[in-house]
Amino acid sequence: MTSFRALIAKPAFILTLVGIGALLPSFLWGPGATHSHLYNHMWTAHFGEQMAAGHLYERWLPNSFEGLGAPTFYFYPPLAYWVSGGLRALGLTIPQAINGAGLLLLVASGLTMHAWLSARGTYPLLGAILYMLAPYHLYNFHVRGALAEFAALIWLPLIALGIERLPHRRGLLLLALSYGALIITHLPLAVLTGVFLIGPLMARRIWQERTALPLGAAAGVIALGLSAFFLLPAATLQADISTGLLWGPGYRATDWSIYNTNFTMFTGPALALIILSWPARSVWTVQTVIGALAAVRLLPFVWDIPLLNKAQFPWRMMGIVEFTAITALLSCQLRRIRVALVGGAALLVFAYALMASRTLDALNHPVDYALIDRVMPDAPEYLPKGFDTSLVEKEYRWTDLRRFRTLPRGNEIAAKVPGRVTIHQADFPIWRVMRDGSPVPHEGPLISFDAQPGIYRIERVTVWQEKAGLAISILAVLLLMQVCKRGSLPFSDRRPTAPFSGCLPQQHSP
Repeated sequence: MTSFRALIAKPAFILTLVGIGALLPSFLWGPGATHSHLYNHMWTAHFGEQMAAGHLYERWLPNSFEGLGAPTFYFYPPLAYWVSGGLRALGLTIPQAINGAGLLLLVASGLTMHAWLSARGTYPLLGAILYMLAPYHLYNFHVRGALAEFAALIWLPLIALGIERLPHRRGLLLLALSYGALIITHLPLAVLTGVFLIGPLMARRIWQERTALPLGAAAGVIALGLSAFFLLPAATLQADISTGLLWGPGYRATDWSIYNTNFTMFTGPALALIILSWPARSVWTVQTVIGALAAVRLLPFVWDIPLLNKAQFPWRMMGIVEFTAITALLSCQLRRIRVALVGGAALLVFAYALMASRTLDALNHPVDYALIDRVMPDAPEYLPKGFDTSLVEKEYRWTDLRRFRTLPRGNEIAAKVPGRVTIHQADFPIWRVMRDGSPVPHEGPLISFDAQPGIYRIERVTVWQEKAGLAISILAVLLLMQVCKRGSLPFSDRRPTAPFSGCLPQQHSP
């Protein structure tokens, strides 16, 4: 009995129960027709199949686009699908794997928020629960189906904790590992986090402790190095896919405004988060206000910056705003927390009611998984360079591939007469055509070459970006191991100064 009481008092147990309750509709009836349900289904199936076969990170999806194939995970970060794919490889069905991954990722975000608030001494359990149940956090899973962005919210508390621990060695390690993990989880949020969270926190930390600057910079370099195995190919191979579709109409931050009806879900929570953070009157309040205004495009000029415009949707800021608002709120005394929660209650109730309505729509909408499994309609931006994008349907972005179904398939093609041969496979730099041990020039968007009678083979090669990226990541790991050795860093034994906390006193009980 005593051991059971000890168990249910543990934060991990409590947060797991919270996570099960938060995702219960999906466990019972889902995941449902979310905005990204077909990608979650396809990509979880792909990673599950490959991981079961012993391939941890297969970037090429051979079944996508009715078997044309796609280099999806040369460009899309893999971490979230390592989780869902791993569960699939263990024998779960695809819906079970997606739901299981959602639970693991949601509980992990609660645990990292608990660690962050425990270090500050500000109601860690309450804050972790609020973070897990925050509207946009759950909206990402239940409505958008944005599994990678949902996973990315794990890393925000650890990034903040790493910065607060600078210039101590542990701060460098934590910042490098957590930001590197964010990059291989969700690139747009990694960019927004760098600008709207890391930038202000580092500036404040450097103001408090000048020696934090070189170690913070070193952490950033190491984070980029750790993620280079993914980031270098993703950054340098974009000319070989239909990148224009990635930032076409409706997929640029500047295409959205507060007057767009799709912003209904975000304007109320943005205002509610400002109200929740207001009693703190701290830098966290300032960051919340700036982030919330940016999220609903009321901050002038921000999204006109080309790099930020490529974040696609300004409301991606909401995950960061929820983190800063809860941090601000939980730095206050309990009385002020209650007042703030009451003040934002009406807006939050509206947000949850709207989310519940859209969740029910997603759960009740029929999904033809047999059709998805047959045609594998991957994201059209991963079609090969030069592909006729007029074949991409505008609303749901499925690609009409009927004209290619009669093309010859397979990695070995027998040409019986001279002439042009086009095979049923998307072109990408990892493919080369060989005849009698010699390469044959070919072109895209589908692999096409001039043939003489004979046997032609399509072979897979490793491009230099994969080799160089992996080498850089290995070097970054070795550097990080060196950092772990005592005495390897200047200033590493100095205790960080206490962070500015807003409303005091701290050291509240959970």
